[in-house]
Amino acid sequence: NSQLRQEDELQYDKRDKWVEHLKKKAEHTAKVTYNNERATMILNTTYKTAMEGNLIPDRETLVTRISNMIKSPNSNWSEKKPEWELTRTYFDA
Repeated sequence: NSQLRQEDELQYDKRDKWVEHLKKKAEHTAKVTYNNERATMILNTTYKTAMEGNLIPDRETLVTRISNMIKSPNSNWSEKKPEWELTRTYFDA
């Protein structure tokens, strides 16, 4: 029981660190990635330009790209993944 409790606490700590990481990333995204200049560019992008770019054309492609990112993460994510990864049974009852 105590070992399970310790494992749960470790998982909670990992989850909390992950949430903090996501909050920092969201803040960075809001301030830097999608600043006013970027938002204006997005708003001024025409449909034709968007469709000719490297955007996701449909839901199936979106699901495939997300799956690929999870299964084969880039080197930056691969290095950080063990810090945040939860056990596969974490959300099981």
